[in-house]
Amino acid sequence: MHIIDMTHEIKNGMMIYPGDPEIAITEGLTHERDYCHVDQLHLNSHTGTHIDAPLHFLPEGKPITDFSAEAFLRRGIAIDLRHKKASEPITKEDLSSARLEKGEAAVLVTGWYRHFGTEEYLKHPYLSKEAAEYLVEQGVSIVAVDFLNVDQTLGDAWDAHNILLGNETFIVENLDNTFALTFETSYLFSFLPLKILGTDGSPIRAVAIEE
Repeated sequence: MHIIDMTHEIKNGMMIYPGDPEIAITEGLTHERDYCHVDQLHLNSHTGTHIDAPLHFLPEGKPITDFSAEAFLRRGIAIDLRHKKASEPITKEDLSSARLEKGEAAVLVTGWYRHFGTEEYLKHPYLSKEAAEYLVEQGVSIVAVDFLNVDQTLGDAWDAHNILLGNETFIVENLDNTFALTFETSYLFSFLPLKILGTDGSPIRAVAIEE
């Protein structure tokens, strides 16, 4: 069994979505002062590599804890989108040749994770409205991307979020290390969130398992 880790490290000063609460990791207890070491974590629900639940965009949408653990463990494939340029939409045509199966995950690989922590990361490719609709039509259960936002961060439209989450298709953002994946190979993907009652999303440890 081969496991590929696709998760950015969570640390102080890491890149966050513009306007989101800052990350702060501090010492709560220390070996010198106390009987053990315990860190105190101040994170937002979309810190680093994370998953969105429908509640993230839909006032009546389900929170992450309304779904079983099984919902976040899905077989699926990586789709080669390395040709996409800065601020360029991913189209239905870009996805139409991929072997998408109902209930599986689609991992969109652009390589944009290499810009994480820089201004260039904000200029990522993004899902067009038609591409999001196509993924829903194909019955994809999770759409995972190696960039900041399925919509255009430097734009003002939220079509992909609303379409995907409106159909209870989970969104995973900020994947790392996606070039380690082999395109069109079937993996078991784990995007398990923390079990935080009633929340709209969660940081995850995203891995691909090749059996």
